[in-house]
Amino acid sequence: MVKCPTCEGTTCIESADDVLDSIYQIYNACPECQPEPGWKKHTALADQPGMPAINNFNAGTLRCGSCARRPLDAVMAHALSIMLKHGDRNDDAGLSQVGTPLIAKGFPIMYPPRLGPDSIVLITDNVGLKVAEDIVDRVPEIKGVVSRQGGQAESVGILDSDSSPHEYTLLAGCDMRCDVAQTVFGELVIYKNQSKIHIEFDNHHKMDILEKLDMQGLLAGRVVVDGMCGPGTLGLMSMLAGARKVVFNDAWRPAIKNLLLNIEVNKELLGVDVELEVVVPVEDLSVVGNDPVLVARVMRGGEQTVVAAEVYFGDLRKLSGIVEIWDVCLIDAFPAMEPSDFVNIWTEKHPGGNVIVV
Repeated sequence: MVKCPTCEGTTCIESADDVLDSIYQIYNACPECQPEPGWKKHTALADQPGMPAINNFNAGTLRCGSCARRPLDAVMAHALSIMLKHGDRNDDAGLSQVGTPLIAKGFPIMYPPRLGPDSIVLITDNVGLKVAEDIVDRVPEIKGVVSRQGGQAESVGILDSDSSPHEYTLLAGCDMRCDVAQTVFGELVIYKNQSKIHIEFDNHHKMDILEKLDMQGLLAGRVVVDGMCGPGTLGLMSMLAGARKVVFNDAWRPAIKNLLLNIEVNKELLGVDVELEVVVPVEDLSVVGNDPVLVARVMRGGEQTVVAAEVYFGDLRKLSGIVEIWDVCLIDAFPAMEPSDFVNIWTEKHPGGNVIVV
């Protein structure tokens, strides 16, 4: 059992196997669930058909008596009713002004989810601390409320080691959630502290790039550098695809912290049967890395124990002088970032390598 690094609870973090065993059923409506309420996203609560009065909202509003789950619209309306009571939203505010709900176990679904306890991390704007605490206390489906800082286009994290970090603020509850990453190689579960890690709604194009690299013979048996690894999706998928070794690197300490958690959570799927060897505790790292530091090794057992992965914390440009042998360097930069400097340095240092901007 792994304790959540945010709230230290024992229910936030599950093994990848446990998540994958349950995820395709947890958001389904049961036979006893009532139809979707059909509320309009931009219409004031008081003007919605069949909408309870603001003072009558509670945890039982529109809850199914059989499966004890509620429609997403009911959860968001409950949160909005609390915002209205505190004066953090105008009376004409609709559901669209509550914020962005991120399901705690994320995967693509083609239907409105039915939600149980601790199912949502809410990303929102212009909400006070007291309101956020009331939402977490009174709306059981919402496990955490995160205040967005800056514009929606600003990525959480750092562009490079020369830039200042950009974070959202966790106001109440817990912001730990996971996404299921899917490829032809299999599935992995990627946990992230959503106030500190870039929000990704769709990474299918990145998975497509990995699949094409595999078809070209550039993953299985190869050394892959995941140069801006974040919580580790591309590098872990490369391990699942049979990479001989993966070198993870990021200059953002929260990313390294989430990566180490994801290695632990996915160990059974990755076939990593030797404990993670931590060289430098994450707590001893600065928030932003510069000169690369080896943080951990991942060992793969068998007749002979070998290094399956290394985890570095630092500037990718400087890592090129440390990693001597590699076949593919993946550079997954933020949309606002110009990656040419990184590409040029790695290409010049190792002209025979394949530098791929994802």
